[in-house]
Amino acid sequence: MAEEYERARPEYPREAVERAAAELGLRTDATVLELGAGTGKLTRLLAQRFARVIAVEPDDEMRRRIAGDARAGTAEQIPLGDGEVDAVFAGDAFHWFDTSAALAEITRVARPGGGLALLWNDWWEKEQPPLPPPARAILDGLFARFHVDRRESRDWREVLERSLGPLGHAQFVVDIPYDGRRLAELCLSSSSPAALLDEERAGVAQRLHELVTGDYVVSVTTDLYWARLQ
Repeated sequence: MAEEYERARPEYPREAVERAAAELGLRTDATVLELGAGTGKLTRLLAQRFARVIAVEPDDEMRRRIAGDARAGTAEQIPLGDGEVDAVFAGDAFHWFDTSAALAEITRVARPGGGLALLWNDWWEKEQPPLPPPARAILDGLFARFHVDRRESRDWREVLERSLGPLGHAQFVVDIPYDGRRLAELCLSSSSPAALLDEERAGVAQRLHELVTGDYVVSVTTDLYWARLQ
C-alpha cells in the first residue's frame, strides 16, 4: 500500500507551500511540523523550504519511507513539547483527525502566533478520458460501501473557523500524465480500496489493472487553507 501511494499519488505544488509561507510569515529558518505525513510527499517539499521539518505519521510502513526526523504519533497525541514549532502543515490528512482534539494539540506545540496550513490534492473523477464504466462502477461501489455518511469529517472547517476565524484559501491546478497502471494504483490508494482486507483488495487491484489501460491526463486541484493560531 505504501509503495503504491508513493508511486501514484500526485506531488504537492511548490507554489502552495510558498503561498502558505508568505501568508503565515514563515522564514527559511522556521521549524515546521507535518501531521499525517504518509510517505513524505509533502515532507520533502517542506524540507526544501524550511530549516527543520518534523514529520509525524502513525503508520509504520508509510513512516519508514520518510527521510529525516519522522516520528510515530497522531494529530491527537503529538510527540513534541510545548511551543516547539513555528507552523503545522497537513497534506490530505486533516479531515481524518478528531478536529477539536487535534486543534488543541496543534495549538500546544506551536509557538504563540504560529500558523496552520492544510492542503488537499483533489483528483477524483478528473481524468481524461474518463475511466471505463466497469472500473468506475467498482470504485463507486466501494465508496458507497465505506462512506455511508458522505459528510465524513467535513465539519472540520466549521470547527476550525469557530476557534480561529475565517480561513484563508487558494487553489492551484496542474495536469499530470498517467499511464493506465499508475492511474489504477492512484485509485487503489484512495480510502475505500485501502480499507479492504488483503485478499479482496488484491482481487480489486487485478480487475482495475485489467480495465484501466492506455494513457490519461489527470487534472489535480490543490486546495490550500491557512490560519494563524490563537
